[in-house]
Amino acid sequence: MTTQSRIDILLGTYNGERFVERQIESILDQMDDRCRLLVRDDGSTDRTVLMVRQFARQHPRQIRLLNDAGPRLGPCGNFGRLLEHSDADYVVLCDQDDVWRPGRIALPLERLQAIERRLGVDTPALVHTDLVVVDENLRTIAPSFWAYSRISPRHGGHLNRLLVQNVVTGCATMINRSLARLASPIPANVQMHDWWLALVAAAFGRVEAIPQATVLYRQHDNNQLGAVRYDWRYVLRRAKEMFRCGDMMRRFHETQRQAAAFGDRFAASLPQRDEATVAAYLKLDRAGFLNRRMQLLRHGFLKTGWLRNLGWLIVI
Repeated sequence: MTTQSRIDILLGTYNGERFVERQIESILDQMDDRCRLLVRDDGSTDRTVLMVRQFARQHPRQIRLLNDAGPRLGPCGNFGRLLEHSDADYVVLCDQDDVWRPGRIALPLERLQAIERRLGVDTPALVHTDLVVVDENLRTIAPSFWAYSRISPRHGGHLNRLLVQNVVTGCATMINRSLARLASPIPANVQMHDWWLALVAAAFGRVEAIPQATVLYRQHDNNQLGAVRYDWRYVLRRAKEMFRCGDMMRRFHETQRQAAAFGDRFAASLPQRDEATVAAYLKLDRAGFLNRRMQLLRHGFLKTGWLRNLGWLIVI
């Protein structure tokens, strides 16, 4: 880290008493005097807030629990509010139920600073890493979340692909001040905060992936989003659900609403090529059967992996 860098770690909590203590301990292991942990609770009814307050009393210069009571905002709104309270040079996102591995701050920070040296500090940038998939007791399920879920951040990190599918995992993400400033506040029609940040970075700056795993991605009964081994066995088990037209069309229209929010926010500033890409995506549901598939292929509105694209091209 450079002496000039200030780093905010954003932790959104909700009924996380089972795991939040271990996560905060792993965060503290990598913090120094340039780091601050900002925590916002989203209305927990268990002991989560008491546990965070105890940590804040023990580490008053490093941990701040926001006094921001109100109606539940959900994960996206919770992180959006945290982002509005941050003014650091770099922002790290994390979840309450994971555990950090060594390098969670240092690796993405080094890459972000390399991007800024190459393209300038005003370039919005997002860097994310791979994760180790673990069970509730931190036993390894898979050494690579990307391989386990059959996602390709290298191919999926461009705007046309990100309109369709998110390949950025928030709890393994770090962004710079330029992106935080441009992306905030997060609109209401956004599906997830990490997806929104990836869209903004892809259109106006850089999205880069680091193959090293810096997070133990804990899987348990209450995961908001979890890891799925995406292979032919999974497809066979869920074939009826995956290829059910109504469900897939509903998810498609949700991505269109997110794209519309993105287009509305940045209508005056999007590069012409990206403006045309977003407009084409928003018109897809009005195109005929053959023309829609031609547009999917022409603009590269595809997912990662042939199994996902098979269902996508058949149903949409």
